[in-house]
Amino acid sequence: MKEINDFDKVYKYYDKFMAMFNLYKHEEVKAAANIDEHDVVVDIGGGTGRLAQYICNSCKRVYVLDESERMLSMVKQGENLMCIRGNALKTPFEDDSVDIVILSDVFHHIKEQKDLIVEINRILKYGGKIVLLDFHRKHIKTKLLRAFEFILFGGLFFRTKDEVGNLLEKYFYIEKVYEKGYYFIFVGEKR
Repeated sequence: MKEINDFDKVYKYYDKFMAMFNLYKHEEVKAAANIDEHDVVVDIGGGTGRLAQYICNSCKRVYVLDESERMLSMVKQGENLMCIRGNALKTPFEDDSVDIVILSDVFHHIKEQKDLIVEINRILKYGGKIVLLDFHRKHIKTKLLRAFEFILFGGLFFRTKDEVGNLLEKYFYIEKVYEKGYYFIFVGEKR
């Protein structure tokens, strides 16, 4: 019997939910990443591939890495957009092989956040970038989102912007921090 992931249960409705509550921030993530046509990008927890689809014509290749087989079944793969079903803590990428790693609306779903940062650091090239978008733990909009997501997915691991920054700066030079009210975006460069 196949293992069913929590996101496998919601894959048909996921994009509609994200759009309805204006949770997709594709333009902002793309601008923060400053993607180049030669870049290899990994969208960790990229789900249905909406962000990857948005950026795929701006880079050499984008990989959507996700644990949910059903979410990945929604991705429109192409020559430079590929899916990989796998664990973000043990990615199949070689050391120092990726230019940009994106975590958009993913970090709070990962319990082993430090281990995730270490894995991202391993696969990024020297000078490669991490772009992390997540939600302020204490903001009212996040509290509402948290209640809804907790019903669907159980354990969540939201942090404040400062807590995320402290974790990232152990492995990355923090290039920019975008403060956006209920969410934030970090851009870090591998040291």
